[in-house]
Amino acid sequence: MYKTHKLAQIHICHSEMFEVCGDYIEYPIASEYRDFFDAIVCEDGFDESQFDDDLLNAENWFLCDDGKVIGIEIPALYEEDHSIYFRYR
Repeated sequence: MYKTHKLAQIHICHSEMFEVCGDYIEYPIASEYRDFFDAIVCEDGFDESQFDDDLLNAENWFLCDDGKVIGIEIPALYEEDHSIYFRYR
C-alpha cells in the first residue's frame, strides 16, 4: 500500500530478519506509479528530484496482512519477473 492505495497483492517467498522478497500481482492503480518503481530499481542511478516527497517518504508505505497494517521501506518492484523486495520498518 502507498498511503491508502492498494497497489498489489504480494506473496512472500522468503524473509530473513527484516528483509523480504516475494512475488506480486499488480492492481490497475499501480500503473500510475510505474515510473517511480522503474526509477527505484534503475542500475544507472536514482534521481530523487524527479519525484514527489510523499513518494520518497517511507512513512507512506505499508503492507496489509489480514487487516494488520505493517510499515515497510519503499519497495523495489521488478516488472520483468514481478518480484518485490522490501524491508520492514
